[in-house]
This record gives sequence, structure tokens and C-alpha cells, in this order.
Amino acid sequence: MLIGIQGGLGDGKTIMLTRYLLHDFNKGHKILCNYQLFNIEYENLIVENLLKNEQDGIHLKNVTIGIDELTVYADCRLSMSKANLLFGYLVLQSRKRSVDIYYTTQDFRMIDKRVLHHTHIQIIAESLYDKNGQIIEGHKKYSIVDARNVTRMTINRFVLDIRPYYDYYDTDEIITPPILKKE
Repeated sequence: MLIGIQGGLGDGKTIMLTRYLLHDFNKGHKILCNYQLFNIEYENLIVENLLKNEQDGIHLKNVTIGIDELTVYADCRLSMSKANLLFGYLVLQSRKRSVDIYYTTQDFRMIDKRVLHHTHIQIIAESLYDKNGQIIEGHKKYSIVDARNVTRMTINRFVLDIRPYYDYYDTDEIITPPILKKE
């Protein structure tokens, strides 16, 4: 399954991604992700190797993959790049591999349309504000659009207390685009 989380800067995308990874970890799934997790056993996902199916010898079957800032790997403006094409192939084969892929993006329109087309569940992350326009700390609002059955699409909205997830990742970690990484 492919699940995408969209939101602006600081709206709670990565914390929701982390929540899903923690949930799958607790269910016994092997976790691969491209950012550092704390208190969750995971393998560092090197997306460039994943796309070549060379993820440190890991056979990509029955795993959960978390990708923060998918746009750095599957940008719509680079749709014909090798990375975009390979990632598209991984998405298309994810069901056969029993791989769940969760990703974040600041705007769904910025990712490759092949990936967006196969995103089964879209989550919109938003900050909450009080009557004075100040951000309410420790809580975020989420809207989940489940489009697995287009004739019975559902939307669920809820507010989440995100404080229990603060100790699972570094909110200030930078995701470096592959083109900027040093060999």
C-alpha cells in the first residue's frame, strides 16, 4: 500500500509518518526509512540503493518503508530521470513484495504523477490555531482520504496529540537530495 502525507512546514508530516512506522514496528514489520529514528529498530534506507534493489543485501519483501520528503527523490519536474523511473517501478511492484510505503511531501503536486496516481491513502497534515491565531502546541489536525475504493471514498478527520511521538525522531534532521550527496 502507498500512503502519502502532505502538509506545510511544521504541520506534522514527519511525526505522522513516524507514528505509522512505530505502529508497523510494533506489529513486527521490518522498518526501512531515510531519517533517523529513536527507540524503533530500523535499517537506514538509502533510497538510491533501494531503487537499484541493493539495499544492503535486504530482500525487499514484507517490509515497511518510510520516506521523508519524497520530492527529493521523485520530483514531478524530473519525471524521466532514472531515479523517478526506478521508484515508479518499486511502487508498481510493492503489492507483490508485500511492501507498504509511507512518504511525506509538502505538496502532492510536486511528486511524480505515477507515484501520486498509485497513492491509496492521502493524509493532509495541518497545524491547529487558537482564536488569536497562535499555533496550539502539541496537537495537529489530520484529514485522511481513503481512495482504495473510488466508489466509496471516505474522509476521516481527527486531532492528534503528537507529544507521545517527540522522542522517536529529530524534527530538525535535513533530508539531503541525492544530487547533493558526496560520493
